[in-house]
Amino acid sequence: MLIILGLILMIVIVLVGGDRGSMSLIALAGNILCLSLAIWLYAVGAPVFLVTAGAGILISCITLFYQNGTNIKTWSAFLAVAITMCVLFAFIYLVVWKSGAGGLNEIQAAGEDVFYYNMNLDISMPKVATAVIVLSTLGAVIDMALTVTTSVYEVKCHKPDIKMNKLVQSGMKIGKDVIGTTVNTLLFAYLGESMILFAYLRMQKQSLGILLNSRLLFQNCIFMIFGALSCVLVIPISTLLMKKLCGGNHDR
Repeated sequence: MLIILGLILMIVIVLVGGDRGSMSLIALAGNILCLSLAIWLYAVGAPVFLVTAGAGILISCITLFYQNGTNIKTWSAFLAVAITMCVLFAFIYLVVWKSGAGGLNEIQAAGEDVFYYNMNLDISMPKVATAVIVLSTLGAVIDMALTVTTSVYEVKCHKPDIKMNKLVQSGMKIGKDVIGTTVNTLLFAYLGESMILFAYLRMQKQSLGILLNSRLLFQNCIFMIFGALSCVLVIPISTLLMKKLCGGNHDR
């Protein structure tokens, strides 16, 4: 069934997207290989943060430069993503470490399959949880950064005499217009997983306090919050970078 659904997805992408759709599929395959390599390196004991940084850079390069070319739009988006994730990296790890959000949640720990695996893993669960948050939010951050840089660049191309403060205002307005839909997407993507927990605890007649203090709900909430926070922060960063680069370069 997965193979059939995957083939349907690829056919639809190629039919609708044409050459760009084919490039998207190749980029998707490259990103999957990067993630697979990162997981394997985690398993063999490689430094988690170093592997995460390398995987994040490779995924960003494939998504931005391979699909959209090398220009000031993609370079601005790449730098904005790098700055944003570096700023949030320490904060994410601090929250995960203080809250103990790493490891298996209630649903995963209650599964029958867990008894067949060795849980004595020589790996830091807070570091892995931090890496998961960073890599899972990377796609939304890249999308937001490229949306802002492309829009600002088009404004500059159509109005080459626009003042830089007006250009920054345009970038911020564009970011404000799309941030709502992005946050809603993150909300439904992450909190949708908690529906299993809601149903499970309801069947077990558990209290609301247990639900609110569950690890699964907390994990999904911090995924959503940090994803939304990174998307918000990348807007002014990418706008200011485009302001600086558009000041002396008008080549696509």
